[in-house]
Amino acid sequence: MENKPKAEIYEKLVNRISDTYIFGQKKAVLAINSNMVETYWKIGQHIVEFEQGGRMKAEYGKALLTTLP
Repeated sequence: MENKPKAEIYEKLVNRISDTYIFGQKKAVLAINSNMVETYWKIGQHIVEFEQGGRMKAEYGKALLTTLP
């Protein structure tokens, strides 16, 4: 064990734990944001596919968005 006061060693431990926790939080937020972007993209894809009804282009103006819950 180092020849440092226990308070200094404890402070370093607390700082390492805090840094690890904050890093984990940031990674979690990035993962959640990435998944939400993918989710919204898929929702948009479902709407476009519905609007197109198998056609290459959709016939817009049929008020789909106003009828969604």
